[in-house]
Amino acid sequence: MKAINFLKIDHKNIEFINSINSLISKEMKKKKIDLNKLSSVELSKAIYKLQNLINKRYNPEYFFKRNKKIFFKLFKNKNFSIQHYFYLRVVKPYQSKNLKPIDFHRETFQGPPFYKYLYNLWIPLKNCSRENALKYYNNSHTFKRFKDFDFVEKNTEVQKGSYSHKTGNLYKIKSLKFKKKVSLKRLFKKNNFIIFSGEVIHGSATNCTKKIRMSLDARFMLKKRMLKNPKQGATGKNYFKIINV
Repeated sequence: MKAINFLKIDHKNIEFINSINSLISKEMKKKKIDLNKLSSVELSKAIYKLQNLINKRYNPEYFFKRNKKIFFKLFKNKNFSIQHYFYLRVVKPYQSKNLKPIDFHRETFQGPPFYKYLYNLWIPLKNCSRENALKYYNNSHTFKRFKDFDFVEKNTEVQKGSYSHKTGNLYKIKSLKFKKKVSLKRLFKKNNFIIFSGEVIHGSATNCTKKIRMSLDARFMLKKRMLKNPKQGATGKNYFKIINV
């Protein structure tokens, strides 16, 4: 299993993406919401409500079961522990009022050691391109703390339990300092969704286009790798749901 896997979006996943975009468009029209005009606080609240709406119909379990052949081919296993809901990511253009990008991290920065077995599922929804894609450090899944990098923990402007926190933004980050020259790349391939190791050091980037970017993401691992089911900090609920596909 490679650290980064690009997977072509087939016809049934085009339907999945179109259904979610239609759901978002109808809800924004119904509520007369213009995301471009919202403040950061208002935007976080709107994203949270849209995120909940999406997950009522199209949660990660739904996606896994629609794509069970892909997951079995990659992992040779049918039993997974998955995040029970998608995060909806909405990144406004660089020029407008925006939430700050999610800083560079790997999943073990926010969880126990067995999180090294986590994978990230990223699905493009709208206006996703190389100019506004995630960034990652090349080969960073092999990097070791103290040998290759170190970090200092810092608080962010995000309040624990806030709408921003509930949509995947971090209230504490690890500010990284590398001990060697590293290469920063964009994590994107047109018409592909991505499954990548949680050990890859990655973060969201400034949207350098003129349109809002939307995507979904969730974390998962093989069921046998999950040593316990921790509580999710923003919701107080168990982080993972065990499924068989």
